[in-house]
Amino acid sequence: MTQKSTWIALTIALFLALGLSPARAGDLLVPAQWGYHSEQDRARDAVRSGQVVSPGQAKQAALASYPGRFLDMSFGGNAYYVKIMTPQNRVVVVTVDAASGRVMGAR
Repeated sequence: MTQKSTWIALTIALFLALGLSPARAGDLLVPAQWGYHSEQDRARDAVRSGQVVSPGQAKQAALASYPGRFLDMSFGGNAYYVKIMTPQNRVVVVTVDAASGRVMGAR
């Protein structure tokens, strides 16, 4: 057997020994199983549960208070941070309360 064939055979034998079929092998790689959630996953889950406003609502609130060009957004659990380029070419980060959608300030 070649080295590649040997590795394939060993991998299949390992899956069978663990009681996994190759079709279920992908189940080992489910990120949530290991407690890993991306920022997008956390934001989506919070919006679906009704705990927070949507990113679009947070973006609209930020742009209403600080007009300009939207650059970027991040979610911090209890707040959205919306990065905006003002007409004066100044970058501001607007903090929007995630629960209420109220603009809390900018820096």
